[in-house]
Amino acid sequence: MRRLWEKEYTLRASDFDKYNRIKPSAVLELFQDAAGQHAIEIGVGFDDLIKRSYLWVLTRIKFKIISNPKSYQKVVIKTWPLEPNRLNYRREYCIENENGDRLIIGSSEWVIMHSEKRRLISDKDLYPFTDGFYTDIMFEGKLCKIHDFETTNEPRVVNAGFSELDANNHVNNTKYASYVLDTVPPSENDILDTFQIDYRKEVLEGTRLHIYHTKEENGTIAKGISDGGDTMFACKIVYR
Repeated sequence: MRRLWEKEYTLRASDFDKYNRIKPSAVLELFQDAAGQHAIEIGVGFDDLIKRSYLWVLTRIKFKIISNPKSYQKVVIKTWPLEPNRLNYRREYCIENENGDRLIIGSSEWVIMHSEKRRLISDKDLYPFTDGFYTDIMFEGKLCKIHDFETTNEPRVVNAGFSELDANNHVNNTKYASYVLDTVPPSENDILDTFQIDYRKEVLEGTRLHIYHTKEENGTIAKGISDGGDTMFACKIVYR
């Protein structure tokens, strides 16, 4: 049972935008793939948990780009869970080049929900490690909640479609990044530094989202609001 999971990937041309910069959605997809494979390996994947009426729910994810990778570049992706803290199950990520230099670091926070009772669960014995946890932390402290803002601008409206759904039957966490960047596309001079999404409520197929945003000195904050007025997610982008 590996506490630290790693695998070599070759980045695809489709992982990059028109400025040849890696897309936030591509980073999230790489993180998701790595975390999913590691979870299966250690017996806490989707199929393993659903047998216990458990579901993983991602509540927040953040990453920082240290150095932009290139298309078709070979990279090594590493991921590991930290020791759980009551209801919070945190997982770390790192993408390195072949020389071991860090290109992207990330961190995510998860909870476990009972699939039928829809309540949060604390299970201190969830992970099978007998020799402790890998302890390297990418962002010190708890990831901060993205602050709210007044919705003064005209929103972009999107409708959640079938192709965006995952095995939990809601919009996959990687899709929100595209919602935001299609609403507030970066310029050629906007070099991404950090990217964070807070997932507030699950978005089901057919949900209509109103994507609002506000500009800050060094970036953008956005949020998706349902027709009923609920904030479904928030996103913060910081540029260098």
